[in-house]
Amino acid sequence: MRVALLLAAVGALGACRGSEGPSASTSAGSGSAGASAAAAVGALATLPGKHHDGTSPHSEEVVECPAVLGDALEDDDRVATLLDEANRLIERGAYAAAWTCADRAADITPTSVEAHHLRGAALAALGRDRDAQLAYSLALALDPDDPETLRAVADFYINGRGDRGRDALRLGLELAQRGSRRAQARRRRNPPLAADLAVLEAQALNDLGRSDEALGRIDAALRLAPGRGDALHERGVALFDLSRFADAKTAFQRALEVQPEDAYTHQMLGLTLEQLGDERGAEASLARARQLAPGELSPPVLISVAEFEQEIAAIVAALPPERRARVEAIEIEVADLPDPADLAASTPPFPPTILGLYRGPVGHAATLPAPPGEDPPSIVLYRKNLARAVKTRAELSEQIRETLLHEIGHLEGLDEDDLRRRGME
Repeated sequence: MRVALLLAAVGALGACRGSEGPSASTSAGSGSAGASAAAAVGALATLPGKHHDGTSPHSEEVVECPAVLGDALEDDDRVATLLDEANRLIERGAYAAAWTCADRAADITPTSVEAHHLRGAALAALGRDRDAQLAYSLALALDPDDPETLRAVADFYINGRGDRGRDALRLGLELAQRGSRRAQARRRRNPPLAADLAVLEAQALNDLGRSDEALGRIDAALRLAPGRGDALHERGVALFDLSRFADAKTAFQRALEVQPEDAYTHQMLGLTLEQLGDERGAEASLARARQLAPGELSPPVLISVAEFEQEIAAIVAALPPERRARVEAIEIEVADLPDPADLAASTPPFPPTILGLYRGPVGHAATLPAPPGEDPPSIVLYRKNLARAVKTRAELSEQIRETLLHEIGHLEGLDEDDLRRRGME
């Protein structure tokens, strides 16, 4: 039995990936990544308070909505004007002003699903995730079957900032699947909306380590929107995670024809070329990815094998005596990248971005002599994958420690769910 720890952190691979069951995939996720609003800050909202300038201690700066509302307009017309303006501002990236417009619309008509939907979109782009979650929840409470809202909320949970855990990805997947069903049931079809939802499903499935299932949803998206760049990218991710590297290369190359400046597609193409043995092409693609997204992608923190082994020795030496004896009884290897045979030991296969692997029986059986013809238990850590999972030398030491302790947990009989409950994903 082989059990792997897979990369599940924001790092050199560009997008945080979660875990499902015994594994989790890592890829350069596509889809929308919220950007901060660039709009200038307008007038300070003033509220009654104790400050000498008339503001409350809790006053916040806001960007006023530029929509012009005539005094003679009925409420429905005022809301429509505000929502139209909010949509335009979101398309322009002016999220702070968009939020004010949508919020004013929600004040006039508190039951407007679109107003709360747009409030959530603007707040998420501004990094106010907690407020965005509440706005989206209100929109869904008002209409749990609206496909446009389901698309927005699914995207929030699948592609939002920060760490995305397994539950967030499962929630995003469920919302996207519900949205797909509702979009399909509509009398008047909306192919772009249906394609968006199918891509979101594929992203979540890839992130959850279910890339074999993701391929079906990607095919559905490409039937609706042939040549769509993010769908081609996600297809490449699924094929890469399934060790179908030649097919993944073709998918990423096709995606780059559509979105030539997408850093994460260059990154994934580089990792694919590396698996195919094209070191020069791999480094060129990875360097291009870092050039396109220098704030998010960084060079690998690669240390020598000897230094890596010193890190391992220090971690083992710090274990309690009984635990240390158990670990010292098995071999701990350092390899640059996973062996194809190890990846193929699981169904579906482990993604090539795994950080470490425990080979052998789980639990007390690992302390017994290996049966005739079977290799003894061992742990292997992957030097290049770990180097790409972090941005600093200190982070590398911590990631090596976490990965090794995770694999030792498998040696001691814990499965992936056991380790997750212990905070050792």
